[in-house]
Amino acid sequence: MLVLTRRPGESIVIGNGIKLTVVTIGPGRVKIGIEAPPTVRIDREEVHTRILQEQATDVLVAVSAEAGAARGDVNTTVVSAGETGVLPHHVTQPMPPGSTPLTSPGPQTQPPRLSKFRPPRKPR
Repeated sequence: MLVLTRRPGESIVIGNGIKLTVVTIGPGRVKIGIEAPPTVRIDREEVHTRILQEQATDVLVAVSAEAGAARGDVNTTVVSAGETGVLPHHVTQPMPPGSTPLTSPGPQTQPPRLSKFRPPRKPR
């Protein structure tokens, strides 16, 4: 691992077209700006790890489905979102045709209201 010391406003160049700039340094926090070509994907480590895990499970599911299809023992039942109780992935995504909106049984309650009191901000 290469460790470099930089002050706010100073940059590091990696390869062709990737530039890291130290934006600010605060107590326990460093803000870094990254300039890279649009073809370069930039993720936080925890997000990158989660993506790799999801891709690995997708590959395992696909491989097991192919193996099951070769044996002829795969059940290919399609279930609509209304039957499974799963909401659409995105708010703007329309509900699948033929599905019913989910309703919760019992009395409808309003969400708790947030307090209007806000503590004063800490001075900088």
